[in-house]
Amino acid sequence: MFVSPSSHSTGCINRKRLELFQKTRTWLNDGVRFQLRQVTALGLALVLIATLSTLTSCRNKKPTAAEERSPVLPLLEDLLKAGKPLFVSPEFLAFIPKQDAALTPTKEESLAAVQDPSFFYRMQREKHFLAIFLSPYAGSMKLANSLLSSPLWSLADVSPSGYIFRPVGAATWGPPTLELVERIHPDPADRAAWLISTAANLILLGKRDEAEKLLVMAATTRKHPSRLLSTRASLSASRGQWNEAMTLANESLVKDRTNTAARTIQVRALIECGRGDEALEQVRRLVENNPNQESLFLLARAANAASDQEEEISALNRLVTLGAKDHQPLGASLTYLGQAYAKNGERGEALRAFQKAIEAPELSDDQRKMIKELMDHIALEKR
Repeated sequence: MFVSPSSHSTGCINRKRLELFQKTRTWLNDGVRFQLRQVTALGLALVLIATLSTLTSCRNKKPTAAEERSPVLPLLEDLLKAGKPLFVSPEFLAFIPKQDAALTPTKEESLAAVQDPSFFYRMQREKHFLAIFLSPYAGSMKLANSLLSSPLWSLADVSPSGYIFRPVGAATWGPPTLELVERIHPDPADRAAWLISTAANLILLGKRDEAEKLLVMAATTRKHPSRLLSTRASLSASRGQWNEAMTLANESLVKDRTNTAARTIQVRALIECGRGDEALEQVRRLVENNPNQESLFLLARAANAASDQEEEISALNRLVTLGAKDHQPLGASLTYLGQAYAKNGERGEALRAFQKAIEAPELSDDQRKMIKELMDHIALEKR
């Protein structure tokens, strides 16, 4: 995905640039991975791609109000009953009754907190939130992962709607028993859907063993076979088992050719297995039918794997345009675009993309420093 400068002309400069690219790769991969849950994200914060390594099932796409209203409202109503401050993901704010709006952050505060956990912790010291309710979409995963490692918060609930965290000392979440799930969801189809979606959300948190337990329960219902297979494929992908992920994705597509989650994982697996040309052919169809941030990111990845630099740059430009329209963080995708331009010998365009990346508010000082070093070496080559 990242360029590897030639070691022939200007060898010293290129070796230095390669070193910088390798440094950049770590933070960019982390920032851009999308739990590609069918996408469903560089949520794409860039979710670009929650994570493209953990392709799960239908998460990159923001839910509609109708899709979220039924499961989200009861959870919110229960949390608001205490009448104490509550933190919620930006997309949940629309469901907060006007009389309770003072208990939750503003949209600007919520957006800032999910993008920058340090902002959340500063706000927490002032407001003392009773609980945190986060969506499973890419934009909220940075804060979710920070809370998982925090000694002050415990994961209290996981459901298809997302995650609830409470202050440490509260009861922590654990996989439900089959008997409990059968009692709450007596209809097999509803039970399977709940188990599969909850498992997908667990994969995003890196709780793979717990996700696997729920998928085993879901299999006993014999319902939603394509969704079950694509989520199992996502689980295999999250473990780096790409051949297995590809097999499961292919089986899922046999049962439902319209399963976008399965198609996404299939493409990602083809890339990881070194079959770039095949990946590019498949992802073009995916983008044609569903041109979102996840599919465009995959198109860029596949084009890179197939050494099609022009299509890679085109996909990244479309990705940046769409991200700007959706008010998504652009630092990671602009950095990737700058590297693509540099690889293609378009140093002027590379410098312009890097300059815009530096201005992205979500980047850290260290990340900006890396980009500036890249710009210095590209500028030196232009002389």
